[in-house]
Amino acid sequence: MFKLKPISIALLAFTTSTYALAEESSEQANAEETEKIVVTGSRIARPGVETASPVVSIDVEELSITGSMNVAEVLAVLPQFAAGIESSSNSYNPGNAGLATVNLRGLGSHRTLVLINGHRPTQMVDSSGRLVSDMQNIPASLIDRVEVLTGGASAVYGSDAVAGVVNVILKKDFEGFDANIQAYSTEERDGETQALSFSYGTNFNNDKGNVVISADYYNQEAMTYASRPGSNGQTTYINNPDGDIPNEVILNNVGWADYNIPTDRPTFMSGNSYDYFQFNRNDDGTLGEGYRAILDSELHDYYKQSHDLNPNMYSSVGPQNSITPYDRLSVNLRTGYEITDNIYLTGDVSYSKVSSVNTIDPEFLFSWNGWVNVYDAPFDVPQVVIDAAESDNTSWIAIPYTFNDLGNRTTEVDREYVSASFALEGDLNNGWNWDVYLAGGKTSVDETSMNRINTDRWWGFELFGECEETNSCAVMNPFEPLSQEVVDYIKLDPFTDTSETHQYTLAATLAGDIMELPAGDLMFSTGFEIRKEGLKVTPSQVSLEGTNRGNTKGATDVDRDIQEVYVEFIAPLVKDVMLVQSLEAEVAYRYANYTYAGSNDSWKAGLNWAVDDNLRVRSNYSKAVRAPQLTELFRPEEVIFSRYMDPCDSEELDNGANDELRRANCAALGLPSDFESEMRITGGSYTTVQGNDTLTVETAYTLTTGIVFTPTYIEDFSISIDYFDIDLTGGITKFGAANTAEMCVDANSIDNVFCPLVTRKEDGNISNIFDTYVNANKMRRRGLDIQSYYSQEMGDYGEIDLNLYATHLLESSFTESELAGADKREWVGVNGTPEWKASFSVAYTLSDFRASWQTNYSSSVLYARNATAEDYSQYKLPASTLHNVRFSYDLTDQTNIYFGINNVTDKDWLGIPGASMGGSTYPISGRGYYAGVNLNF
Repeated sequence: MFKLKPISIALLAFTTSTYALAEESSEQANAEETEKIVVTGSRIARPGVETASPVVSIDVEELSITGSMNVAEVLAVLPQFAAGIESSSNSYNPGNAGLATVNLRGLGSHRTLVLINGHRPTQMVDSSGRLVSDMQNIPASLIDRVEVLTGGASAVYGSDAVAGVVNVILKKDFEGFDANIQAYSTEERDGETQALSFSYGTNFNNDKGNVVISADYYNQEAMTYASRPGSNGQTTYINNPDGDIPNEVILNNVGWADYNIPTDRPTFMSGNSYDYFQFNRNDDGTLGEGYRAILDSELHDYYKQSHDLNPNMYSSVGPQNSITPYDRLSVNLRTGYEITDNIYLTGDVSYSKVSSVNTIDPEFLFSWNGWVNVYDAPFDVPQVVIDAAESDNTSWIAIPYTFNDLGNRTTEVDREYVSASFALEGDLNNGWNWDVYLAGGKTSVDETSMNRINTDRWWGFELFGECEETNSCAVMNPFEPLSQEVVDYIKLDPFTDTSETHQYTLAATLAGDIMELPAGDLMFSTGFEIRKEGLKVTPSQVSLEGTNRGNTKGATDVDRDIQEVYVEFIAPLVKDVMLVQSLEAEVAYRYANYTYAGSNDSWKAGLNWAVDDNLRVRSNYSKAVRAPQLTELFRPEEVIFSRYMDPCDSEELDNGANDELRRANCAALGLPSDFESEMRITGGSYTTVQGNDTLTVETAYTLTTGIVFTPTYIEDFSISIDYFDIDLTGGITKFGAANTAEMCVDANSIDNVFCPLVTRKEDGNISNIFDTYVNANKMRRRGLDIQSYYSQEMGDYGEIDLNLYATHLLESSFTESELAGADKREWVGVNGTPEWKASFSVAYTLSDFRASWQTNYSSSVLYARNATAEDYSQYKLPASTLHNVRFSYDLTDQTNIYFGINNVTDKDWLGIPGASMGGSTYPISGRGYYAGVNLNF
């Protein structure tokens, strides 16, 4: 039967176990004929599997233990990873709906290089405009294993490999038919998934060729926050009403007294007392007598209150999804043909489409923007409303209004990915191997917005625009249902914003043994890579003109060329002397030229020292770079709405690094100490975002040092401990509205580079902030990775396999910007950055039966940086321990059935601020079940 050659450029790692530390036995090492393989982190085929850099290999058995068909979701629980973009983080970020990314070391998805069979896939645009690798494009049914290399790897793979590399290895040389059907549901019967996949492969022409076609369908259904009481905004911190310690206490069952009011209970806020009045609606549609529903003194942050006090408020989560629904279809065609004994041709064509629908609450009007005089309103004010206003000695009322008649704001996102690649590889007569790789790919994202309001035709409670020309503007009365005429006039037709990316690659490598040294062969690899990358953004007319609330997007069409050359050597230095079974040096150098970022280089130097068959010491020091992306360079001007609080608001003056300095700077801006920002109502301001074509590369210096212990007296056991240190400077960042506003007033004076970016109105409120990309951040990650594997054959009693991955984080620091004199901030032990994170799994196999158990642990963290018991009633979030179990059984040689339970103990963290949003560490879905059947012929 045909077999794919092991020297493929697709950086393949060993598969002798699920753990990348297992060492070949001494008998194998001394064999005259040893098959050479290529390990992730190097492009040199070598006889051993150990390199100077730590590599973890996760096989399909470990990937399948939760039943998830989303690779990013599975990897997120491993200790090397932080949360990337996932289905639980996109409710108010529809541009990321259906997107799934990985985030090594918490340095960002854009600093984690994803490879498929050792090559870069074409990337997609996320909601921030950055290019990221979407793991949804990888057909889960074709994955053989995932290899993770942490630390800088730019010298081998080029730009972006700052935090490390995630190399997804797909199955190859498949014969027969394989099908899998699976379904999942939570115990609450929501968040269901259905999966169906099949593959068919066959050899041809006397086994010289092989062709495989596969298809993969996956459907993720929605789960809402409302279905989990206590989740997300239903639980929040508020200032302690007693004015005592702690400063902030938990408010549960939170509702909004402001803009989102049920249609059957119209509401207004009095301009005198700021109390809220509500009205019942009679059966005939008229309003009943008003009553004082909520006192201003009972409100928190002007609009938050517990439903326990007033059940007639709008839910603080509305129709938001905690899990965004989507479906995914992937089709893949792979073929290979042995042209001669020394030349092999491969070809791949892949197509993937992900479609998602995200829903949030309808368009709304803040009460702050809905002031009217009951005696001079642009509509007929019901007498009961006038009476209620007069009872509070005012004629001015503010009306919070939700456009329920327009429907929930809905966003449909379609992502398409298509790629094709061809590779020739072969051997030369001198034993060297070569390959040439040609690939092209394209992605597109269509984001269609529906049920949005046309702010060119409406504001407050008046219609204007085209209807004024014919004197036909309809009347909008917030105390009555909207007429169809009003709905048709102010509701925008669906509009679609499109982004496209393309990538074309030509690469070639040559590798082999140069000469024989006293300790072994001097091995090398050299090659070049040429890439062309492009980005095209085509906004709708609505987005170009800002017809929906002034939010604008600009068009762009840019591309760039990248030329790279590299060389890598592995030199055996010493062999078979006292305390040195072998000592190898690994070095690599890469030179790159980018159209806009200019020339830069990266390198690595490592040592791989085998003391004996039991102990190995390894160390690697490298320089990694990340060139600025096209969006960071050329993002067209956009106007968006940013949610934050004005740092000069009276309640924020004491929240800076230096309270006195912030107070003095706010006063210098002409703001009184009792200033009450309109952001208490609006929740933020508009921000103008734009790219910066003067950006330079980010640079990271990475050190990894560790030991690998594989005692010969304990069969199939290994343990490693590796220290890592990633020090990144010149990090490309966009400070964001909140940080820009804060750095303006937290600097030594208001004469700094940030205050000119903040525009304030005559009344002192912020109207706009200019936000662009700069090379300013410093980040550092230090810690220990602990990895262990053990397998025990027990004869007639089966086999047991144990795996442990753990990370002890020593430093996770971040310096916002030296431009503002910012101090280094440490985040270890703060929410999102646990000091300890671990994943342990045990698998037991007996004949046709297999049982697997996985435990994932994250240590306790602070709710916020520097939080204390004086600040918050629950200033520490509890540790997270989650258990998953899976059982499978081979009914026949062709049929396997399986069943699993996720979150066996039904843990959730509902009602705990900071832990009730959902995600891999603190899920809110509760216990879930899945079952499936696999057929193989």
